[in-house]
Amino acid sequence: MWNHIPIDKEKGGARRDPLFWKNMSGKAGKMKDCSYYIDRAVRRTEAELGCSVGGPAEIIPSMAKEDYPINYILDVSYGNKTEAEKADIYLPEEIKDKMPCLIEVHGGGWYFGRKSSVEFKPFLYGLKRGYILISAGYTLSPEATYPAAVEEIKGLIRFLRAHADEYHIDGKRIALWGGSAGAQLAGLAAMDAERRFDSPDFGNIEQDSGVNACVLWYGCYNYDMDAGQRRKLHMPLREGDYWTYRNYLGCDELNSCREVLHEMNPENHISLGAPPVFLQHGDKDTYVPYLQSVDFYEKLVKVVGSEKVTLEILSGYEHADDRMFEEANVRKVFDFLDRINGRIE
Repeated sequence: MWNHIPIDKEKGGARRDPLFWKNMSGKAGKMKDCSYYIDRAVRRTEAELGCSVGGPAEIIPSMAKEDYPINYILDVSYGNKTEAEKADIYLPEEIKDKMPCLIEVHGGGWYFGRKSSVEFKPFLYGLKRGYILISAGYTLSPEATYPAAVEEIKGLIRFLRAHADEYHIDGKRIALWGGSAGAQLAGLAAMDAERRFDSPDFGNIEQDSGVNACVLWYGCYNYDMDAGQRRKLHMPLREGDYWTYRNYLGCDELNSCREVLHEMNPENHISLGAPPVFLQHGDKDTYVPYLQSVDFYEKLVKVVGSEKVTLEILSGYEHADDRMFEEANVRKVFDFLDRINGRIE
């Protein structure tokens, strides 16, 4: 099912842009702050620009403590390779056995972002719907490069299944949600039926690392098509747009790691075992071409059928648009999950 959602003319357009929350006039030592330039995707290296961007924790704030629900467990370790391999678990007020679970994989170009950030807050709505919500931490680049982050997400899924009784999780109803870089990671983890990204370093290798549903927002699913799609949509081709890829992949030039780029594309791992997928993307996205979601949708439909895939192209919406985080849209996510989980017809 492909829906094109018209823009709400009364509300207008607004981009949810955490990088602008950072004080752009601040200084780090003798170097000026330049978080703004990451957001504009024109940064090459700190040395070239002569400025410091600060750490990931500085760029996007955590969710305020007063916003936390009654029941939660913070910093649950699912690995021991880095400090980032922790997850926060949020449970409904009324805890039951075997509750469905949604794992959030945050975005941030694989370089910044954090679990339980302010962007996770809208998803607490899912507690009212009887879902256990999990915000996943993973190791950012350049501390870790591909495929470390997706291996961590798969390791977390196996950990949750191994500890399902402890956390009241229904191991058969674990879903993923990701936005931007988080959508690439969630999509790759969800499509990995062959378990090529299941690292034994995280233990619980006997546990299934698959998910029963996946929700993906404004992600890149086939980098090989990115440049052509940008030209088709008259989007600028900026060198800085690809800095995060080089940083994440650990290569100086993308042409030198084409094989790895091909492997990291979720689209190249589609199989009959793919779970149901709900895709959303704004048609005014100037960071990731919305045609990425259109193409991924079409490829999925060819393999698994249209009944398992939903695409909404949101008219007038930009990358990480504020309106996608409003309750009306978040409700769509849980309506989709409820249908997959057999909770509604």
